[in-house]
Amino acid sequence: MTLKADRRSPTWTLTHIGASRLARRVAAGVSGNNLTGYSAQLAYYFFLSLFPLLMFLAALLAYLPVRHRARTVLGVLGKVLPNQALTLVKGDFEGLMHQHHNGLLSLSVAFALYSASNAITAISAGLNQAYGVREERPYWRVLLMALLLVPALALVFLVAFAIFFFGPIIANAVAGHLGIHLLPVVLDIIRWPILLLAVILVAALLYYFTPNVRQEWRWLTPGSVFAVFGWIASSLLFAYYVNNFGSYNKTYGSIGAVIVLLTWMYLGGLVLLVGGQINSVIKHAAEDIDEKIQTPADERRFTGHERRREARH
Repeated sequence: MTLKADRRSPTWTLTHIGASRLARRVAAGVSGNNLTGYSAQLAYYFFLSLFPLLMFLAALLAYLPVRHRARTVLGVLGKVLPNQALTLVKGDFEGLMHQHHNGLLSLSVAFALYSASNAITAISAGLNQAYGVREERPYWRVLLMALLLVPALALVFLVAFAIFFFGPIIANAVAGHLGIHLLPVVLDIIRWPILLLAVILVAALLYYFTPNVRQEWRWLTPGSVFAVFGWIASSLLFAYYVNNFGSYNKTYGSIGAVIVLLTWMYLGGLVLLVGGQINSVIKHAAEDIDEKIQTPADERRFTGHERRREARH
């Protein structure tokens, strides 16, 4: 019974490894598994997926009755993006918002699905490296996993953003009819935790489906918590550095915004892979404990079997 529980718990309990040993093994894994190189690959695929994502979002918002649609979306992005990167995204997004071509939504969906699936397969390769496993699944299965995972992740974000954007409008309408004036205030507060929960769910889905390892589903793991809050912290710190101390525009000229955006995506990819490395270290440490528990029992069973066989002869 204890053995089964140990095997199913690459989780919060660090008694079998300890925080200091965990940190050392994670640092060694990041270096030994070349996660920084995989992070650069992720940044490249994230960047390629950005424009199709903006195109899909702009086409979708064009059909929704939302005031100041572009300003609202850019206001959310502005909380994590540096000013130079936000300027680049703002120009492309506002340009797409003013285009009303028929078929843009279906075209953007196909383009975004293809680009995002490439990013998912890159995440899978990076997490396989973090776990120290080879990709033994057929290519079609990995591709199918990516193609199914992209709309699932998109649905999570769309629901969260729908609550985020439309929640106050609905709350004000309900409060006006029912006289519950506190409802808009409450919803305005909880919509940020809802958005955070959506990011946590996305991280849990990525860590569960993309690596080629068998594991139990968990909403929260140490790696996903590190990835979510590490991404928020790194985004805020990087934005503060770029906005106050960086001189990318002076150094790189017109491509400074692209460099800033790629660097921000690189940090996000690195944090995601380090979270996978944390889960990998904890999982392997738990499996090592299981083997130490199981081996003496197996030896005792084998010795008793041999003794009975020798007694018969």
